[in-house]
Amino acid sequence: MAADPPNFSAIEVLVKQSKLQQAEIQLQSILEAQPTSYRAEDLLGQVRVRQRKYDEAEALFRRAVEHNPKSEEVCVSLASLLRDERRTSEAITQYVACQKLSPQGTGNAVELAVLLQQAGEHEKSLRIASTIPPAARYTKLLPTLAADYLALGKTEPTQRAVGEVLAHASTDPDIVPELANIFLQSGSPNDAAELLRIAQGAQENTPAFLATVARVQGARGDRQQARETITKALEMDPNSIEALSAAAELAEIANEWDAAAGFLDRALAAGPPRSDLLQQLVYVEMKRPDLPSAHAVALQWHSRRPDDPSGTMALATVMIEGTHYGEAKALLAKVLTYAPEDKRAQLGMGLADFYTGNLSEASKCLTASLGQGPEDSTAYYLLGEISKQQGDITDAVIQMNRALGVNPDSPRALGALGQLYFEQNSLEKARSALENAVAKAPDDPQNHYELARTYNKLGMKEEAQQQLQLYEKLRPKRPTEALPSQPAVPQQPPPGAKND
Repeated sequence: MAADPPNFSAIEVLVKQSKLQQAEIQLQSILEAQPTSYRAEDLLGQVRVRQRKYDEAEALFRRAVEHNPKSEEVCVSLASLLRDERRTSEAITQYVACQKLSPQGTGNAVELAVLLQQAGEHEKSLRIASTIPPAARYTKLLPTLAADYLALGKTEPTQRAVGEVLAHASTDPDIVPELANIFLQSGSPNDAAELLRIAQGAQENTPAFLATVARVQGARGDRQQARETITKALEMDPNSIEALSAAAELAEIANEWDAAAGFLDRALAAGPPRSDLLQQLVYVEMKRPDLPSAHAVALQWHSRRPDDPSGTMALATVMIEGTHYGEAKALLAKVLTYAPEDKRAQLGMGLADFYTGNLSEASKCLTASLGQGPEDSTAYYLLGEISKQQGDITDAVIQMNRALGVNPDSPRALGALGQLYFEQNSLEKARSALENAVAKAPDDPQNHYELARTYNKLGMKEEAQQQLQLYEKLRPKRPTEALPSQPAVPQQPPPGAKND
């Protein structure tokens, strides 16, 4: 007598009701009898997601796709997991495959447009969005449209899209905070604050909304209010990933690295292993500083997803911080194979080449890395150091001034510029730069030493003596160490790290 066919509809109900053990037993039984049942693999993958066993879920979804590559359902299951883990490039590839399986469907097109916008592919995002009839567009698409129009400088369409977001705020409380975060990331905290202010009376105060309010308050310098707001968000939902992520960011602003790591650990325990949270945790562990923990996080990430450029980049960053430049270069070469124009990887390769003495290659990579915004300060600084080592003091001054044009508060660039002005006998300029460097980083002994040399040459003997005393107090105590005549090249932050 033939066995009854599996009742997948009943099992789906069990999964939705979170009766996971019952569903798992039935699905395991089906797979024992039918090892290539893509429906059973797909449903068991959904069980694993709810159990937060994400690696097992991914393996099941991939097997299901392999066993039935024409099933849109299993294609979407895999794409959704990749999206939720913020593996954007992989998710885009998967949603493209899903869209091919169902060209007339709107759900996959919406997801693809959102992901393309997040990847900075604004023209492609709008092109996909334009294929969706307005009546069929999900409200989820509205912040994406506003972001695309904004990035492309289309003022009127941006304003219309923002108006639509506000009009739907009461029915979809996620879209206003999403758009406010986009404004914040684009460097417009005041626009984000105004959007939140207008929406506040019209929509529910969700943890995600309050988390975004706190981010904006922190970006505008109101740290105390930001703390109070994020506390309210976490009281509403202690496991809100958005609130925990925002709490970590606020702790970073206050240099509270232990607290930031704690919030990120909680966020990662509450949901999928998101690439952005893992990257943030690696950075925070380096700032604590806890390089072994940073290495453990990055290594586990890279081991689980060896083809994920973000994980590879994170591990390379830790290797650079730990001065393991050979290992870092091998990892960065892998990233550049995936993405030859990746400016973070170019900066990392430039750092590794610089510290291994390959100045010609370092100069090429550092120049290629320019255009990242704040990270350009590090690139210009190293280009200045290269020029200095090659004897071109004039160009070194130009590069250090460029570094300070990006980040005027960088002590290392101020200190280096002061030394260069001293070499040019521009003593007042040297004095100004070094006094600023000492004010920004009073615990750095080298800048006190250089300022003492400058004061001495200016005839300011008393001030020079004070700076030498500070230098002696602060410098590492080595009995046989002579006073250095040249500063050591300071350790650089890893690619992606915040400048000092």
